[in-house]
Amino acid sequence: MNINTPRGQSALAYEHECIEAFCNLYPDYRFLETDKREPAAIDGFFYLHKRNWVDCAVEVKTRDMTTEQLICNFGNEWLVTHDKILKGQRISELIRCPFIGMLYLIPEKKILTIKLTDSRGKFLLDFDVRKTKTSANINGGEVVGENAFIPMEKAKVHNGS
Repeated sequence: MNINTPRGQSALAYEHECIEAFCNLYPDYRFLETDKREPAAIDGFFYLHKRNWVDCAVEVKTRDMTTEQLICNFGNEWLVTHDKILKGQRISELIRCPFIGMLYLIPEKKILTIKLTDSRGKFLLDFDVRKTKTSANINGGEVVGENAFIPMEKAKVHNGS
């Protein structure tokens, strides 16, 4: 599996750094991670430990870019496979919790969150889906596939440092 390579382990370490920073900013939250030994539909769930139930389903992505690069080089859009977004939407619908996208900008240690669905799995924003060529995985290669381009203008900014 890609997660077991050096680059995969580095990406996982940044994902954990992002989640830890978020939980430090919001101490009432805890994260329940999906098992990384197998590919999962999403990365995990945030829950409020005082209530002890799921608050939201979460997909975390880490990028080695700044806010300026996200805006200037990528039109302030976050690229995620469309399949990943649809799986998160389905989980949201099935367990009645919002689906949140979390983007971690590594150089700035900045967390951007965007609510993708409501608690019934209804998308809360419009996004483009286009067939594009991207890296096949964390270790390189190329693949052509359906990708969602999530506009990040309305994302909430959390400074995790």
